[in-house]
Parts: sequence; structure tokens; C-alpha cells
Amino acid sequence: MSHHSSQPNPEIIEAMRKLFGEYPDGKLNADDAGAVATQVGVENSRVVLRFPKPVAWIGMTGDEAFELAQCLLRHARNAGVTAPLVIRVGG
Repeated sequence: MSHHSSQPNPEIIEAMRKLFGEYPDGKLNADDAGAVATQVGVENSRVVLRFPKPVAWIGMTGDEAFELAQCLLRHARNAGVTAPLVIRVGG
């Protein structure tokens, strides 16, 4: 990954206020800080994921991971992806 910023988006901060203190699927581990709002979009032909605060890791269910993958693929198309789509399932 080649781009980043430390400036949070006001829309994400507002969404984060609504989620503050929630653990939608229970607490994952001792380091789990709860739900985090995430925004995915395209900016200057780059797919951008925005978070309202510094995030060391995110955890999600398989369904949420699948939804994020689909979202990233849609935005990759909008960013001008040139590689063919190859999906590998399993090892």
C-alpha cells in the first residue's frame, strides 16, 4: 500500500459516535476496542479505506469479510482495475 493520511473524515467520525462501545458479535479478545466505522471509496483512481482513528487490526465474520471483498472489487472496477479477476478458494 502506498498512500495514507492521519486526517479522519468527518462522516466517519459521526458514524463512529453511533457505534461507540458496541461489540456486535461479542468481544473477540482482550485487545478488542469494539466496532469501528469504515468508509471505502475511490479517489484519484485509488481505492481508499478510511477509518476514524488509528487502527492496528480489524476482525470480522466470514460474511462481513465476503461483503468487504465484494465492496473492494466494485471500487477496484471504478478505480480502473486492469488485471483479470481470479478467485482461488482453498489452500
